[in-house]
Amino acid sequence: MKHLYILFILYLLFVPFVIRAQNLEEIGIKKGAKLSGSVNLNAVGYAAKGIEARRDPFNWFLSGNLNVNLFGYNAPLSFSYSNAGGNFTQPFNQFSFAPQYKWVKTYIGYSSMTFSPYTLAGYTFLGGGVEVTPDKWKIAAMYGRLKKAVSYNLQDSTQYTEASYKRMGYGFKVGYDNNGNTVTVSLFQAKDDINSLPFVLPESQITPQQNIAVSLGGHLKVTSALFIEGEYGLSALNTDIRKNKESIDTIAIANHNLIQGLLPQNSTQRYYDAFNGSVGYQGSWYKLQVKYERIAPEYTTLGAYYFNNDMRNITIVPAVQLFQNKLTLSANVGLQQNNLDKTRNATTKRVVGALNATYAPNENWNFAGNYSNFSSYTNMRPQLDPYYKNTLDTLNYYQVTQTSSGTATYSFGDKNQRQSIMLMGSYQRANTHVGYAEGNDLSDFYTGNLAYSYSLAPKSLTLATAFNYYLSNASTVNSLYWGPTLSVTKGLLAKTLRSSLASSFNKTTANGASSGPVWNNRLSLSYSPKKAGGEKQAGRHNAMLGINRMQKFAGTDTGTSNTTASKKYTEWTINSSYTYSF
Repeated sequence: MKHLYILFILYLLFVPFVIRAQNLEEIGIKKGAKLSGSVNLNAVGYAAKGIEARRDPFNWFLSGNLNVNLFGYNAPLSFSYSNAGGNFTQPFNQFSFAPQYKWVKTYIGYSSMTFSPYTLAGYTFLGGGVEVTPDKWKIAAMYGRLKKAVSYNLQDSTQYTEASYKRMGYGFKVGYDNNGNTVTVSLFQAKDDINSLPFVLPESQITPQQNIAVSLGGHLKVTSALFIEGEYGLSALNTDIRKNKESIDTIAIANHNLIQGLLPQNSTQRYYDAFNGSVGYQGSWYKLQVKYERIAPEYTTLGAYYFNNDMRNITIVPAVQLFQNKLTLSANVGLQQNNLDKTRNATTKRVVGALNATYAPNENWNFAGNYSNFSSYTNMRPQLDPYYKNTLDTLNYYQVTQTSSGTATYSFGDKNQRQSIMLMGSYQRANTHVGYAEGNDLSDFYTGNLAYSYSLAPKSLTLATAFNYYLSNASTVNSLYWGPTLSVTKGLLAKTLRSSLASSFNKTTANGASSGPVWNNRLSLSYSPKKAGGEKQAGRHNAMLGINRMQKFAGTDTGTSNTTASKKYTEWTINSSYTYSF
């Protein structure tokens, strides 16, 4: 919190100089100064009887945001803090300060920015950033800490994987937009501090890394209906910067690329690239788009949490609207393949096909349905064994997953009494084939839901009931899950108090043995007072209390009476929160 106070004081000292440097009419002095925001405190209590506690008995969370609007200059500040923050590389306890004036926006504290899916993509950092959008330009830059140094917990070897080097990073993005014709270039670099840890345990297998990634993308409107877009990304990753520098000639994969030599060369450096492009045509009642994406094996950037790689996708996406836009049909058909560099023992090809439809003939009825057929094909290359001769050149393995679902909703009544009925169902089948014979791994899944709701607006009363059904027939386990739900919601005290009571009873069986019914009951109260006469008050308070009781009955004795699934137990969870908005 000390850093938060310092930043806020600097902001107050900085603003007057900005104001004096501007024309007072241009910055909107007539708007004056406005202060808005909110503070939220949330507490969670937990207790269990019959089993060991499955969570902490008490946790609390404090968060808030503050926005200062001074003569049209916005300066939002947000923070979060909890007793469950822990010692993580990305802590829960954070603050963020993002002042903004017209087309200039800055980031201070914990922030996240996105330049490109191939460079910086939403990674949280502690530092500073800026975005400016003058005229047709879009320019952004950032610098900060991506990971903090976390030392080893020598008392618990299971936590060795949580250790990390301190990682700093910077990047920028420059884009130009001329009536829909755009070009964008971005660069991101990150590097670990090898001196941020006092020692490194060999068994932990963590290494200091360095990464630089660049991307170039654009969008071209050939005509008012035809467009072309694409993006190319290139990433260089050094997985251990402690290695001695070596001649670039020893790294065959590094030859002839755009960012060769920007990082120290050694045997742990790798280069990857990625590309996506599409061509589309937008008509008055239809749209057709063809997409292509290729991401090299092991493509990695330290500016993203997770990345799909080693895949090539070719997709066709048509869509039409018929009967005065009451009926919408869309499809997505494509082919996906991995093992692009042919180094794996298996190559998988997947056929992706999906069809979606929505139909709203009038204001009462609404129908929606979809069907998808995901097929994958794996070609296993034989491994040489001097003591075994494989009579098959390859092993072909197919997997097909078919999914279909539909929803029908009927709404009727008037503004005082509103009723609705919804029926939803889905079916999924997964099947495998080895060679040309159908396998035994066949699974069917059925899901059904029927719901009804009745709202009485003058009484601020809503009644709802539903019945859920789920059936799974797999090769080894057949399970059934079903049960009803009932809820009542009522507004009290001139709608300042909202109360809700819900109860659900569900029963599960697996291969004929019951794991024990579960009875859930929840009471929630939400109170938001208003000023006399219904006028909005300067400060708005909102308090919430939720009490949930979950009772698990004993299941069928199958010789596993010590498991949680067959035990009888009760769990209580109490949630409370208070929010003050101003």
